[in-house]
Amino acid sequence: MMKAMKIKYRKMPEYVIYLFLWLLFLIIPLIINNYSVRGDFIKICYDWLRMLPFIIVFIINSFLLLPNLLFKGSTALYVAVLITLTIIVTSTFQIIGPGLYKNDPKLIEKRILQDPQWGREEMKPGAPPHLSGNATGSPELFKSPLEDINSKKRGLPVPNQSLFQFINTFFISLLIAGFNTGIAVTNRFFAEDQARKELEKEHMESELAFLQNQVSPHFFMNTLNNIHSLIEADQKLAQNAVLKLSEMMRYLLYESGRGKTTLAREIEFLRSYVNLMQLRVDDSVIVNFELPEKFNNVNLPPLLFISFIENAFKHGVSYREPSALTFKMIQNTDSIEFIAVNTISAYSNGDSLVNHGGFGLENIKKRLDLLYGDKHQLIINKTDHEFNVKLIIPT
Repeated sequence: MMKAMKIKYRKMPEYVIYLFLWLLFLIIPLIINNYSVRGDFIKICYDWLRMLPFIIVFIINSFLLLPNLLFKGSTALYVAVLITLTIIVTSTFQIIGPGLYKNDPKLIEKRILQDPQWGREEMKPGAPPHLSGNATGSPELFKSPLEDINSKKRGLPVPNQSLFQFINTFFISLLIAGFNTGIAVTNRFFAEDQARKELEKEHMESELAFLQNQVSPHFFMNTLNNIHSLIEADQKLAQNAVLKLSEMMRYLLYESGRGKTTLAREIEFLRSYVNLMQLRVDDSVIVNFELPEKFNNVNLPPLLFISFIENAFKHGVSYREPSALTFKMIQNTDSIEFIAVNTISAYSNGDSLVNHGGFGLENIKKRLDLLYGDKHQLIINKTDHEFNVKLIIPT
């Protein structure tokens, strides 16, 4: 789970997507049209100029409508404004089109092919306006003369090219705005999802740090109590215990604070703790501590096993009858298994049995759930005479 959290979704920047799509749009005319050597640049510029209404709708949609309407929850208003905007832009270019594109070489060539004399009459004094195609002398942008002639020859009604051009521009503008909206919404979704995951990760790390930091004072309190009991009995042992405690506290402060440790360091910490705890118990308490001699030094979260050992010493040691504590660690191919078993004294009262484990086990349960979810196993069996804990974590 911790490995999975490190994988971050890297989305492509939105402006890169738009840049790629618009470059594609600009390249399309170069692919589908056969330009002659002469006048190629002018023809290309006019083909690109025809994309101006689409670009205007895209810019207004991307920078005004999306952030101010759609992303603020006004979906219906956004759709209405977008359609209105598209109609206004399309109508505007329908009106200014004849003047805007009057010098388009492609339209002029079509006129000359339809009427070789077109344009020459305009130079004659008093040439009638209808000879020039319209009153301004500009070619008809939204009407194909060849189509008109063919329709007349067949006795068919002349199609309304202006209406066709309006519908064509309108729907292409909406289509481009739709792509723009789809990309923006998708990027926004992934951005919000990534932010949510980062927030959850920070919350989990904070909770893990809180739970882990609770282990330190709990462990420190128990260890100081052990040293206190040694001061009067054996000062040399007490001094050695203080040095051992200093090493262990260094591990708690510097190693475990990183969130990861190695199995070797964790084993050494557990061995030191057990040795320190054994200083305060007598020979009637049997302590079996089995650790793997050869192991793969994998990384793992620190302080996962110390709570089980602490609780075993706390609840499994009795000076009125023989006590036995067993700690065993086994490393498998893809997991680590830790077992802690302690006897329960017959003189223990009911409350002690019920609360066996107490704060330490509740703490470790929460940490394990956060770290591994359902990928770990924590099995606790308790009888009148024995308390058994078995933990299996993946590696």
